[in-house]
Amino acid sequence: MKRLTTLLVILGAVVLGVFASTAAADAPVVVHKTSSLTSVLTGACAFPITVDSTMTETDRFFFDDGVLTRANAHVVEQDSFSANGRSLVGVPYPFNLQAFFDANGNITEEYADGVIERVPLPDGGVFQSDGRVDFGAQGFPSFSVVPDFGNARNLDGFCTALSP
Repeated sequence: MKRLTTLLVILGAVVLGVFASTAAADAPVVVHKTSSLTSVLTGACAFPITVDSTMTETDRFFFDDGVLTRANAHVVEQDSFSANGRSLVGVPYPFNLQAFFDANGNITEEYADGVIERVPLPDGGVFQSDGRVDFGAQGFPSFSVVPDFGNARNLDGFCTALSP
């Protein structure tokens, strides 16, 4: 989950440029979209993992005097993981994302709440992570599967399934 930092920044810049003159503090700009991207997950296992994600989301951008201040997104995402010639496919999961911006449009805080990942494993087990990811506290990674608050169950099984 959460390579959305890049997507949110890009979309935020586009929305800011297109809608800034018409946006009012009391009327968020709503954008519905489907997207996909590839990122690299590091730190969860002893090796990097390539993640291919597809997302359907509803984004709400909030402005104050034409300046983007906050964005909220409701997302349904599905991820595929590959490493060492092995792959796993997660099930679609919902979460909410919230980002705050400084006056220059840079993300200063970003949080994701909800299911973070759910992946059936070859041994019949499941890796599931849920709770809250604080991207700022994690150094704004492109992708995270471990919450700062909540639970990550069977991360060892997930890593074993993708190990050489």
